[in-house]
Amino acid sequence: MGVVYQAHHLVLPRRAILKVMHEDRRPAAIQLLREACILEALEHPGIIRVYESGLLPDRRPWFAHERIEGATVSDLLMTAPLEAPTATSLLRDIADILEHAHRRGVIHCGLRPDRIVVTGRARGFPLCIADWSLARIHDTSAPLVAFGPTDFTAPELVHGEAVDDTADVFALGVIAFQALTGDLPFDGATVSTRTPELAPTHVCCPEAPLALSALVDQMLAWDRWERPSIAEVRVELTAIAEALAEPIDKTTSELRIRRPKWTPPFRFTAEPDPTAPDESVDDKPTKSG
Repeated sequence: MGVVYQAHHLVLPRRAILKVMHEDRRPAAIQLLREACILEALEHPGIIRVYESGLLPDRRPWFAHERIEGATVSDLLMTAPLEAPTATSLLRDIADILEHAHRRGVIHCGLRPDRIVVTGRARGFPLCIADWSLARIHDTSAPLVAFGPTDFTAPELVHGEAVDDTADVFALGVIAFQALTGDLPFDGATVSTRTPELAPTHVCCPEAPLALSALVDQMLAWDRWERPSIAEVRVELTAIAEALAEPIDKTTSELRIRRPKWTPPFRFTAEPDPTAPDESVDDKPTKSG
């Protein structure tokens, strides 16, 4: 579909991610331009910023956005389940980002832990959702089908049914379950064979506050109409955090995570980005002269 590069601005002190189409493929070009337009419309410190966009002489679209440094939430969850105060803070911050997008009619459609970067407070917010390649403008007249569905994909996206912003609520619910228990909620089932029957969160994580467990169960409701909105989720998570023993200001910015080593930017060229998501990069990208 396209290729992703790590790039360095020739004049300004900016390190960026550069996304370019490989060739003239109209559907893929529309998807790349849509991602750029969506990111241009969102203004939240937890969302990557677009620097520039345009067309190459051969009419292939491209855009450049900021490059985010940090470990991902996936890295964080690989070690052990999180304590309830830390998990609540993490989830609240993710919900805050999604609420901003949902208020502007944008559904992420591909939320998962490896797309959320723990940045600390350097950017003014402790987290950043760094990949919006599958994001869509909410349009109930156009059912969506997930591209490469994962364990975090809502059932209506998997089966091509009507989709709204509660698809992101479901994905956040899976992240919440994993953060509290260390496991996914579907007991080894494949995405296509999952069933609505799930063990209650409080059974899998009895030490979590009942209010938090109940909220996660609501977020994982198979029927999208039974899920809360992301705004309701954020409000409830804030209330739960305030009720917990640890102070509300112990946010994800204080998590101790081993950060990846900084890679010096290239001065006059760009190199393929090995961390690019599978669905937006060919297995063996080629670089044109």
